[in-house]
Amino acid sequence: MKTFRVIGLMSGTSLDGLDVADVTFVSQPDGFWKFTLNHSAIYSYGSELLARLKTAHQIPAQDLVQLSTDLGRLYAEWVNRFIDEHLVDKSEVDFIASHGQTIFHQPEKGFTLQIGNGPELSVLTQLPSVVDFRTKDVALGGNGAPLIPIADHLLFSKYAEAFLNLGGFSNVSYRQNKEVLSNDICPVNILINELMRSVGEEFDAYGNYGKGGAINQKLFDELNGLTFYAQSGPKSLGWEWVEAEILPLLEQETDLKSKIRTLYEHIAFQIGKVLNNIGAKSTLVTGGGALNSFLIERIRDYYRGALIVPEKEIIDFKEAIGFAFLGLLRWNDEINVLSSVTGSKCDSSSGIILMP
Repeated sequence: MKTFRVIGLMSGTSLDGLDVADVTFVSQPDGFWKFTLNHSAIYSYGSELLARLKTAHQIPAQDLVQLSTDLGRLYAEWVNRFIDEHLVDKSEVDFIASHGQTIFHQPEKGFTLQIGNGPELSVLTQLPSVVDFRTKDVALGGNGAPLIPIADHLLFSKYAEAFLNLGGFSNVSYRQNKEVLSNDICPVNILINELMRSVGEEFDAYGNYGKGGAINQKLFDELNGLTFYAQSGPKSLGWEWVEAEILPLLEQETDLKSKIRTLYEHIAFQIGKVLNNIGAKSTLVTGGGALNSFLIERIRDYYRGALIVPEKEIIDFKEAIGFAFLGLLRWNDEINVLSSVTGSKCDSSSGIILMP
């Protein structure tokens, strides 16, 4: 059995902060892995950096390069702080695995960009790092997403048949005829959080704000009629799609509570439809949206199977654990991106290894 200790970093499209997970992985004879989450933390972006990240897709190239450098330095600062706060023996850490912050994701045009993935992380922490997990798959003709399904299969299969992540976007992974498959389903927190910021909140705690609104049936029907939902997979979503397809439709509802309430119903409907279509009898749900009890209630109303909400540390840190694991597979030069999931020409071992 082989043992590795990895610090995984994940910052999602919902921009709710950097998730940091200190994980020990132990290989098993059957090819699966066991893991222990030693320590974890979430570091929130300050208002100035948050504003820069929200507009990063619109700024000049030089400013974007500067933002990427600043973000890499901040990630390093937070990792060093994390190591100090949790009394981690740095000599026991094999490397850091960092997803970076997605700014552009247009695989149909052949590109995706995650910033904060420069050498700053390795240089300032004096630890090796594995970064840039998506671009190789896009170069191979894939969507560069979702990437966590390999971790679902090799780390979390004891929990359920299918795996639902409610992050900035929702996505599902599952096995069919011994093949791992996955798709993005619809936007979730990236929309809800953006709308809640207009009333001074970073998110809708437990769904209580949106719960008080009324469903706009016309808006609900038009959202469900978007062509993305009729397309077969593999397929993935980015903020550019939200701007082009979702935001214009939302303008027809002026009441914020009703806007969010309609979105909740739309999200639940789309997720329930996908889970029922794949025939999953049980689904593990994680990501920030798993803490939204009203949204979970609405999904359960549409889904015929068992929706399993795990312990909070798995909800909060599953993706950071997952990218730590993707980094481990890349470190070992093993497959960590599945063509059955992304639609690329072949499986790959993706990610760039940077040494301090």
